[in-house]
Amino acid sequence: MTTLANLRTSAAPWLVLPAFVYMVLTAGSSRESVRDGVLAGELAAWAVVAIVPAVAAAASWEAGRHRRIADLRSVAARRPLRLWVWATVPVLALHLVLVAGALVIARSSAEVWPSGRGLLAVAHLVVLPFGWSAVGWSLGMLLPRAAAAPLAAVASWAWMAMTHAMGTPFLRHLGGFVMENSSLTDLVDPLAYLVPWLVVGGLAGAVGLLTGVRRRPVPAILAAALVAASTLVAGRSLVLDWGFSPRTEPRAMPTVCAGRAPAVCVPEAYGRVHAEKAREAALPALGALRSAGLPGPEVVRLASAALPPVRGSWPLLWSSDMPADQIAISVARSAVTGVAADAGVRDCRQSSVADAWASVVAGLDPREARDRMAPGDWAVVSEVRSRPAPEQARWFTETVRAQKHCVRSVAR
Repeated sequence: MTTLANLRTSAAPWLVLPAFVYMVLTAGSSRESVRDGVLAGELAAWAVVAIVPAVAAAASWEAGRHRRIADLRSVAARRPLRLWVWATVPVLALHLVLVAGALVIARSSAEVWPSGRGLLAVAHLVVLPFGWSAVGWSLGMLLPRAAAAPLAAVASWAWMAMTHAMGTPFLRHLGGFVMENSSLTDLVDPLAYLVPWLVVGGLAGAVGLLTGVRRRPVPAILAAALVAASTLVAGRSLVLDWGFSPRTEPRAMPTVCAGRAPAVCVPEAYGRVHAEKAREAALPALGALRSAGLPGPEVVRLASAALPPVRGSWPLLWSSDMPADQIAISVARSAVTGVAADAGVRDCRQSSVADAWASVVAGLDPREARDRMAPGDWAVVSEVRSRPAPEQARWFTETVRAQKHCVRSVAR
């Protein structure tokens, strides 16, 4: 009865509906084309942007209630730890209900429960909100709960969501809102989840140190600033070379193939029908490139770009709703990577005049190709197209082997 009374007088139940609606708008807005437990878990993890502000605000509010009865706690028969657990029950209950809701939404969207690496994303729904609950609790012990609760909700949401709109790439990897999902060929690096856990733990420690500001203001502020700064520096050092997207690693998965010379292979989860459709769509562009003098691939494979190049194998860049002009561009870029691989060179997969030439040969309207390019680059392509076919093929091969178009990005 005491626990039920605690829940009834708490603000936590009032946060369930708005948080659930927000979760539906985020995690429930996507539909996966294949059933995959990893993708289901990562889809559920999108709900963290709704769960974190809710539990942080609830923790601040409950901490304010707990602080107001400090005199009663000093003469209570219960032990302090038991009182603290009793005070946090509404926050834990809210957290549990929202995590369960996120899993149900993900199950509805992906048609499968999270499994494998997707369980790490589910753990993200537990660990990150727990850390922000600690931050919210400390704010509730410092400030009036009417101010602490909105501050905790807004600050946590802004730290996760608004950093994605900033020009400094590393900040988006510290917040914990991982918008980039794994695929059937690549897995998001576990550090994409572990680094935000480290950061929120450090921030929770820093704000916790501020609770002693009334007793010793200067040491408390200096210690909190030192912990916060050290946390951000450590987090930045772990993700500095990631750029705007989290690091990925190749994913091992069985494949299924269709046809010969070339065979088209896709991950088994897509099925043979997908492979046959991809082959049917790509054959005209592949035939045009072969007629232009380029060596045709033995296999066109949907696989991770991080895998080492294989002679006779071109990468597959295709989706079932891809229009004809995009198929030409996709096959052209595959040709750049494949011909470079035949020479033992790893393509950087950046746009170049070589893939523009191949796109036109593969069937892209020259006017559209011209509109996509700088005037100087189109002049190069036009001059090459005026040469005899064998010279065009020789120029293409030499260009993709040189890889002079590659520009090394610099992380900030």
